[in-house]
Amino acid sequence: MSISTGMSVSFRADDGVTIHNDESPDLIEVAGKIKQLRDTAKQASKTYSAELREIQQDPQLSDQGRAERTAEVEAAHKAQRRTGINTENDIIESKVAELERRLDGFVGYGSSDIIAYRDAQDRAEAVSDGDRALKLMERALRSNDRTLAHALFRTAVDNHWTEAQRAFAKENPAVAALVGDVEKLRALRNQFGRGLNYA
Repeated sequence: MSISTGMSVSFRADDGVTIHNDESPDLIEVAGKIKQLRDTAKQASKTYSAELREIQQDPQLSDQGRAERTAEVEAAHKAQRRTGINTENDIIESKVAELERRLDGFVGYGSSDIIAYRDAQDRAEAVSDGDRALKLMERALRSNDRTLAHALFRTAVDNHWTEAQRAFAKENPAVAALVGDVEKLRALRNQFGRGLNYA
């Protein structure tokens, strides 16, 4: 992860997850917390390396003492690394859960809203291609069937059906922005090699 002069935070640029300073406050908050966590881990790694060097160079230690002290330092570093990875996962998962609760709020929290949304999800999940999703999305938007439109949008995002996503986003930019944030956080969570930041 690095901060450039444009104040964007890149999480392993080869994976393509970058959070810019003009993105949502939710993403910026997560990026800031993770950056702080990773900076702390980087400093801890330097301290760990220095401790190992000191142990190896300590003339007062026997071979057994050196091995025991090295094992202690390695165990402490391993626990610290595990805690860092788990904390980063918790930061991401917590924000994803918060954003998904906000998304659910657009549909409603009443029992009839929940039942209607479940039915709409079943209908949306039965759609097997992007063209059909777009037709249903256009129909749902025309008839102001928000529940079906939301369910179709979530299915379209999961299946990468861009036309249906665009149709929904044009009418519902706030919801589309939240889903975009959730998708970006999921991409960050699923990045291969995130644990290397805590080595």
